[in-house]
Amino acid sequence: MKKIKLILILFPIFLFSKTIYFDFSPCYQKFKFITNEIPVTKTKSVTFNKKNCLYYDEFTGMCVINHKNKKRVNFFDSPKLGWWASSIKKNKIYVGNYASEGLFLTPSKLSIKSIKNSVISDMFCRAIGVGNGDGFIKADLVKHFVNYGYWGDIGIDVDENMNIVSFDPFYVKDIKIGEKIEKINEKRATPKTFTKYILEGILGKSVTVTINHRKYNFKIRKKRYLFTPLSYYGIEVNKNLVITKLPSKIKNRYYINIGAKLIEVNNQQISSFTELKKLLSTYKNVTISIIDQGIKIKIPLR
Repeated sequence: MKKIKLILILFPIFLFSKTIYFDFSPCYQKFKFITNEIPVTKTKSVTFNKKNCLYYDEFTGMCVINHKNKKRVNFFDSPKLGWWASSIKKNKIYVGNYASEGLFLTPSKLSIKSIKNSVISDMFCRAIGVGNGDGFIKADLVKHFVNYGYWGDIGIDVDENMNIVSFDPFYVKDIKIGEKIEKINEKRATPKTFTKYILEGILGKSVTVTINHRKYNFKIRKKRYLFTPLSYYGIEVNKNLVITKLPSKIKNRYYINIGAKLIEVNNQQISSFTELKKLLSTYKNVTISIIDQGIKIKIPLR
């Protein structure tokens, strides 16, 4: 019997769902007390139901609430891709494997859909994240947001290959779109090190970044959802380029309203939020064009 059990553990890909469930039964017993909140500390829990949030994260959808917890979940920070994993909540357990790691603040994925407000457990019954109903937010991100309520930022956005795709020209000087971040705090720059030293960085802490063999020192600031350099002029837009905030002096001078749509920057047409951020990385002084009730209006920002 011991030999058969060992084979079942080593080769779970051949197991039927009932056998997999049996292998995860200790994990189910450990985490079945979870209802709609995942207790992270003695006084704070995480949920994906946006209600009474102490902190709410627009990027991941996490809501941190004040909660008196008799039990709390101890998280494990170093899960391995390919390991069997489960999504566990009271009266529910889904089992698959840890299929893909999220980049930056995007959710990681199991081979099955995770349960909303569940604990994601590896095969050793260690909590590796919290399920958001699609994928899951990894443990290190959960713990950082519960502790601090923000993500760090240095005014630079990168792709998965660490190429610079946009930046804040008011915060960052002497870099260009397309340049590559090579090192962060003298470690090879990867999405993991970017997450560790920048997204999970502490407000005001200094970070050393090497870009094309040149070293820069940046101070960590708070990352803002849908931030663009237009914010320095009191202008905010949503992901569809619709204006959601305008200063009174621009409203009154140009007779425009909230709900107008941004269509050009320096006479270059834009059709996405990504394009907008890229164009705004080049200049501090820009002229934007908007459409309001069918009328095109140009607004110089200096």
